[in-house]
Amino acid sequence: MTPQFATLSDFMAMGGYAGFVWGAWGLSVAVITALILRAIVNGRQQKARLEALRQEKDAGANP
Repeated sequence: MTPQFATLSDFMAMGGYAGFVWGAWGLSVAVITALILRAIVNGRQQKARLEALRQEKDAGANP
């Protein structure tokens, strides 16, 4: 098995398509990171909302 690229700089240049290749990788990483962060934030918000509803229910049950 022979390597496709002889040097690291050849690899980084991607045969002249580096802008497209690394741009696509960068965009993909940014989108996946944003989705993960959104899920984390949304989960925390939902947990806080659930806790508030539980406290409201408990306060109404014990006047």
